Amino acid sequence: MLGERPDLEEGRASVAVAWFVATCISVFCVHLLGWQPSVSLATVAGSASFAGTLMGILLAHELGHWLFARWRGFRLSLPWFLPAPILVGTLGAIIRVEERPRTRDDLVGLGLSGPLAGLAAILLVLILRAGLGSAGLPSDWALSRPLLWWVVGAPLDHTVAPTPTDPLGFAAWIGCLVTAMNLLPFGQLDGGHVLAGVAPWLPRRSAWLVTVLLLGLGLFWPPWAVWAAVLHLIGARHPLQVRDERPPLGALGRGGAALAVVVFLLCFTPLPTSW
Repeated sequence: MLGERPDLEEGRASVAVAWFVATCISVFCVHLLGWQPSVSLATVAGSASFAGTLMGILLAHELGHWLFARWRGFRLSLPWFLPAPILVGTLGAIIRVEERPRTRDDLVGLGLSGPLAGLAAILLVLILRAGLGSAGLPSDWALSRPLLWWVVGAPLDHTVAPTPTDPLGFAAWIGCLVTAMNLLPFGQLDGGHVLAGVAPWLPRRSAWLVTVLLLGLGLFWPPWAVWAAVLHLIGARHPLQVRDERPPLGALGRGGAALAVVVFLLCFTPLPTSW
């Protein structure tokens, strides 16, 4: 296969970097002006720490996908991060499949690689947070700790719940929430890729089951219902197809699927916040 012109590839990379920088600035500004109690040198430093940490976690997630694809011989675009003046300053990133995975094992690995890389980054942040003794200021928002917090809390002796003004803790908490949302077995989410690799006939049915579950959880935490609506509006319920479904799922796929379940359980919280 002929590669793209080097100047075109460099141009796309430059634009992707520009969007990444713009998203870093957006996350910093939204956290400083929307989540901090006031603007001071301390809160500016805290927002800078939050922006750098969160964007590092999200970048690790996207690079996990990209590096896995390179390893397995199919192509993904570079991630394009999306700045936003709401929530935490970003709507995540878009990464386009330019060449479909060859086998079901590759599809499972594609779905798992991002969340696994993101989880590794989150663990590093939690270790750093424990070493620094980071803690947030009092907040009206109560953030529920996912299972990962309890698993690493004992050896780190640092189980303090994060608050929006705790830069490292809040970034790690957002990372867990994003990981759990992406590992739902729905269409073209990471969890949908894993499910499509394990059982190609199941994702279209599971999308509606996940929708019902999210709408049910939305009665107690409305953002779940919003997430269900967004997924249907953008057409994400249609699963990705591999180039050759004939080879059975191998050890890589089976192990990856089991690990994806573990990562989801570590990061998922039915009611992430209360206010």
